[in-house]
Order: sequence, then C-alpha cells, then structure tokens
Amino acid sequence: MPSMTESLRPVPRWLHIWAVLAVVATFLLLAVGQMVTSFHAGMADPIWPTEPWYLASNFKLDLGYLIEHSHRILGFSIGIIVSVLAFGLLFGERCSKTKWVSLAGVVILLGGYGDFHGGLIAQRDALTADVKLPMRGAVTTLFGLALALGATAYGIAIHSRGAAIRLVGVVALAAVMTQGLLGGFRVRLHELIGPDLATIHGIFAQVVFGLLVSLAVLTARSVPDVLVSRKVRIGAVVLAVLLFVQVVWGALVRHAPTILTQKLHFLTAFLATGIAVWWLMCALYDPAAKRRIRLGAHLLSVLLLVQIYLGVEAWMEKFGQSIPWDMVKITKENATIRTLHALIGSGLLATALGLAVRVRQSATSPVPVTETVRDIRAEASSSQPSLVTAGASQPGDSTA
Repeated sequence: MPSMTESLRPVPRWLHIWAVLAVVATFLLLAVGQMVTSFHAGMADPIWPTEPWYLASNFKLDLGYLIEHSHRILGFSIGIIVSVLAFGLLFGERCSKTKWVSLAGVVILLGGYGDFHGGLIAQRDALTADVKLPMRGAVTTLFGLALALGATAYGIAIHSRGAAIRLVGVVALAAVMTQGLLGGFRVRLHELIGPDLATIHGIFAQVVFGLLVSLAVLTARSVPDVLVSRKVRIGAVVLAVLLFVQVVWGALVRHAPTILTQKLHFLTAFLATGIAVWWLMCALYDPAAKRRIRLGAHLLSVLLLVQIYLGVEAWMEKFGQSIPWDMVKITKENATIRTLHALIGSGLLATALGLAVRVRQSATSPVPVTETVRDIRAEASSSQPSLVTAGASQPGDSTA
C-alpha cells in the first residue's frame, strides 16, 4: 500500500527523480558548454550532423576536441532523458483521449526530428550554401509538436489535474531539440555567418535549463496550503527576469564584448544584487514563503556571494590587462574562472526561477498515484457509522 507521503506528490516519485536527473545532467552540459567557449573549442570538430555512434568512436587526444565532443555526447544523452520524462508525464493524463493524442504527438515529433536530422546527414558532404532543409522532416516535426501541445493545452482547458506540468514537459522536450539544432547550425553555418549563433545557442541554453528546473520543482511534493504574500510572489518573478537579462548581457560580453554590453552587464549586476537582497529579506520574514523556500533561499544567498567574487576575477582576467581583451592568452586558470562565473550565473538564474515557481505554486490536489489510498479512505469513512451503530447495539453497553 502506498504511503500518505506518496499520495501528496503531483506525479509518481520516479518522475520527480527523473526530472532532477535531467536538471543535473543539463547543469553538467552547461559546464562543458562554458568550457567550449572559454577554450574557444566551438569548431574543434567542424563535422555536423553526425550519427550517434560517431560521437562515441571519434575521440582525439586534443583538449579542445575532447571538450567539444563531450558536449555533443551530453546533449544527445539529455535528449533521451527528457524524451523519457515527457512520455512519463503524459502517461499520467487521466483523460484517455487526451493522453493517447498527446503521446502520438510526441512520437510523431521525435520521428519527424529523426527524419529531419537524417536528411541533413545525407547532405553532410555538400557545400553549406547548397544544403536544403529536409521539408518532410520539418513539417512532420511541427505537426507532431502542434498535436502534443494542443492535447496538453486541452487538458488544461478541461481542468485535468497535472495538465500544466505535462504542457511544460512537452515544451521542455521541444526546447531541448531546438537547442540541439542551434548547436549544430552554429558549427555548420560558421563559414557563412561566423560565430554569431554561438551567442544565441548560449542564451537559449538558459531557457532550456529554466524549463527543466521548473519541471523539477513542479513535480516535487505539493506546497503547504498557505498563501504567500503578493509582494514576495511578484518580487520573485522580477528577480528571475532580471537575472535572465543579466545572463544575456553576460553571454554578449563573453562572445562579442563591447563597451555598451560591459556597462549593461555591470549595471544589471548591481540592480540584481539589490533586488535579490531585498527579496530574500521579504521572503524570510514571510512565514508562508519561508516554509516553502528556506533551503532555496540559503542557496541563492551563497551563489550570489560567490558570483560577485567570480565576476570581479573574470573581468580582471579578461579586461583588466594592459593589452586588448582579444589578445589575452587563454590559460587553464583564466578559462576556469570564466567558466565558473558563467556556470554560477546559470545556477543563480535557475535557483531564482525555481523559487519563483515555488512561491507562486498553488496547493492543488495531487494527481493520484494509485486508487488504493482513495479507496481505503472511502471505505473507512463509509464503514465508520456502521461500527458505531454496531457498538451501540451491543447488549449491556448502555448500562455498564
């Protein structure tokens, strides 16, 4: 028989653990991706697209090549992890028609994506300017996505329990697939448009990470049924948006720094720090918010302090020298500092987003893991009056 704790979860426990695994794997992918940027290893292997087995059998004893290929392997692995997560979430749909339509949509989505990727592989040896988009795969992919999104959105319309979580799961899967294409096109189109797609690829990675963090929070145990103050709820959203803007400026500073982007990065950092301190004080003085986010608030505080220190060190290493920034020699030390600064920035944004989801989350009734608990409760409540009646009818009870 499942425990009472299990019945308070919006999804089965294994799905929450799987969502956390997706977050951990994506954080590792971000770490390797930041190393790709720090060591300028984005074009270490100019061949794309490739088959999955190509990634596992073409290593070279070169640091940049190993970093870049590790990044590709992790990206492919996360695609599998998030696909399983999406299927698991959709199987929890109570409406059978909605469930099977959304599952069919995801199957078509993945099949179309594979066909699209295969069409690009068939043109791998062609000149970049001569490559044509595989329209059949593209149309199939978009049709499957529309079907899955439509079915999950319909679940929200009919107030199906857990429908919002399933919708986020489908969106996260589509975002992971889009991010994979952005990474591939960054390699394939380098000779035509240069490294500009690397910046977009890096920024969109934060969107993917944020979606997966939100899923991990949404699939955790239900929150206490106590309303958090409006100031804390709005402040959490403002902080998350501000940190995302800060990450965007940071990506521009890393890939194509200008005086303007440096100034905006600094000014947004001061503003975000002030808002974060103010929000933490408000949240920790709100009993309802404190019950929900105590651990996350402490994590946000620690990451904020570490990020300020790393930001100063990263700027001094890149711009505080007596030579132009693009002539500064890459060393393991300064590459590590830059990587950590960017990675902690991602962690800070993800933490703020997770806290925003948590303080705004409603204590809705969970999706039943099984019917057993509900059946036992109903049986117990229906049998209680008969037990009282039976006890009262026992001879001698009233005169004892």
